[in-house]
Amino acid sequence: MSCKRFSWAACLMLSVLGVSSVRGAESLRIIIPTPPGGGTDGYFRVLAKEAGPLLNEPIVIMNVPGAGGTIGIAQMVRANPDGQTVAGVWVGPVTVTPNTMKVPYTPADYIPIVQVSSAPYVICVHPDFPANDGPGFIAEIKKNPDKYTYGTDGPGGTGHLATARILAAFSASARDVPFKGAGETLTAFLGKHIDIYTGSAPPILQYERLGQAKCLLVTSADRIAAMPNASGLRDLGIPNEQTILWRAVLAPKATPPDRIAKLAQVFETAANAPEARKFLEDAGEQVAISKGAQLRASIDAEYSAMGKLAKALHLQPQ
Repeated sequence: MSCKRFSWAACLMLSVLGVSSVRGAESLRIIIPTPPGGGTDGYFRVLAKEAGPLLNEPIVIMNVPGAGGTIGIAQMVRANPDGQTVAGVWVGPVTVTPNTMKVPYTPADYIPIVQVSSAPYVICVHPDFPANDGPGFIAEIKKNPDKYTYGTDGPGGTGHLATARILAAFSASARDVPFKGAGETLTAFLGKHIDIYTGSAPPILQYERLGQAKCLLVTSADRIAAMPNASGLRDLGIPNEQTILWRAVLAPKATPPDRIAKLAQVFETAANAPEARKFLEDAGEQVAISKGAQLRASIDAEYSAMGKLAKALHLQPQ
């Protein structure tokens, strides 16, 4: 089939349909709502490699990017709930983006199968910043309202809301400067165009080790091994305000419970395989398993918290 007569998006959809019709119901289709090559895509490809033999079924990866991951999730929730289509997702299009833009699905439209990984965002400053830990960082920000700038992954993005959530807990304020992702944020930070880096850990790790940054705070309740000197939110007395970059597998609502249970077990086992563990460790992340009612409750609580924060920041969809 030639794509010359179609738009890129239409060509992608035709390709996806072609894969599905050839493979049929004997294959598990994993929709990844990102372009190929990113961290989420890479991780779920490693998981698929480990899960295939355990499931005894071929696994087809389908990248369906766009609109912050919401196009891929929308396609997943519309799929036949026969247990042969799932989505490998991260936190953004599940609990964050639906509170800042209109999306064609709600939490009731999918079943969380299993969470497989977890990593906090990190908050780092320049070496001459007048604080050396999380409490000192908050004190400095409170003392100087709106003096400091922090880079984010865009208005209403996960990094933006994670930082705003912490500052709001202390009635502190800083000015957010939106970028397209952690890479652009890092470049602006290293060029001293912004005062604070907010993003995932891997891009900033080497610069902290070289003394070009001080990472003072992580957005998880507890500290992480990759940055032992950075305070966790428990150190600040606000563990319930954590925002985690987690990844999980979702299925359409009405997918049979026995199939959900089987997939949960398969992906849990795959996540603990050496190659999958190494992928996360190299990225400063960790295996974190949650499933069933516990995972649903966690997602619902985070969805609600992000909704309240988006409302406070006037970021709700119109």
